Amino acid sequence: MDNSSERQRRHKQEINLAELPESCISTILSFTTTRDICRLSAVSKVFRSAAYDDSLWNKFLPQQCYQILPRAVIPVAFSSKRELYFHLCDSILIDKGTKIFWLDPSTTKMGYMLSARELQISWGENQRYWHWGSRNDSRFEELAELLLVCWLEVRGQIDSRLLSANTEYRVVFVLKFGVHPYGWGDVPIRFSVTMPDGKLFESWQLLMERQRERRRISGGWMEIVAGEFTPKLAADDDDFHIKFCMEEVEVQNRKGGLFIDGVKIEPKTT
Repeated sequence: MDNSSERQRRHKQEINLAELPESCISTILSFTTTRDICRLSAVSKVFRSAAYDDSLWNKFLPQQCYQILPRAVIPVAFSSKRELYFHLCDSILIDKGTKIFWLDPSTTKMGYMLSARELQISWGENQRYWHWGSRNDSRFEELAELLLVCWLEVRGQIDSRLLSANTEYRVVFVLKFGVHPYGWGDVPIRFSVTMPDGKLFESWQLLMERQRERRRISGGWMEIVAGEFTPKLAADDDDFHIKFCMEEVEVQNRKGGLFIDGVKIEPKTT
């Protein structure tokens, strides 16, 4: 067989992408990432139609999403699974505005933020020690302002079954100093994360030093990582809760001038 005949035979055996069924192209796209899907649909007509297929975007929507949607403060309207996916990537307020839920666009994993109202703050309802109010730069309608305490203890928890499986997470306290903070100087604050099986991660942070290092997010808020973990079920399957804490109960000097916006439980990204 001469070379031209061989080339013709190979050409006949080649499959043109445009000739593939849309369901097949959708399956091909399902092995990529959401970013790849958007890029391919923007440059190729072959991928554009398949890139809007509901079955494709269903792959990137965790089943827990459908349990969370009824809890949204503002009902989430969507005409396609693709639209729903991007809406969740923007985050939604849930549970009467005390929590935020989102999908991380780079990993498609679930993330949450618990407001200060969702935390257990020692003497939090005593107006001599804590003030509950609002700020324009807060993510929630209400946040906690520390007026004066010697014993600082802020605790919270989340059910590990609400998180994405086989995913490394980090617990992040979102804090901010007011105009006149005091008592924080060289006093280390203990942050900890406790797994259902009792495994403990802990660290000590000097908040004033963190502020000077300017490790902040927009608006002057500090993000303090309390610990990192991968959700696992407890050995007896009785307790699924990841518990976290911020405390200073040893020096017990007078402290004040700190705002607590909440705690993020977010998928760790590189």
